[in-house]
Amino acid sequence: MGKLSSLKPLILLILFNYLVIVFGSQAFYIIQTSIERVLRPFTPRLLIGLIQSAVGLSLILLWIFVWLKLYKHLFTREISKNR
Repeated sequence: MGKLSSLKPLILLILFNYLVIVFGSQAFYIIQTSIERVLRPFTPRLLIGLIQSAVGLSLILLWIFVWLKLYKHLFTREISKNR
């Protein structure tokens, strides 16, 4: 049981990444198409592409930030338990 509890943070990180891959792609598609539908009558295509790429980049950076915070939180708690 001790080995399983030490693998718990790793399992949670893998589960988080799996959920982001499965549900994140659908959410990302919905966000991108909504941006295009809202901005299409008012702005040129190049500006729409720039806005979509900025939103996509910010979502990727948000995923990395949340992943790093989750990693730090889970593994520092596990390391402090072992000491």
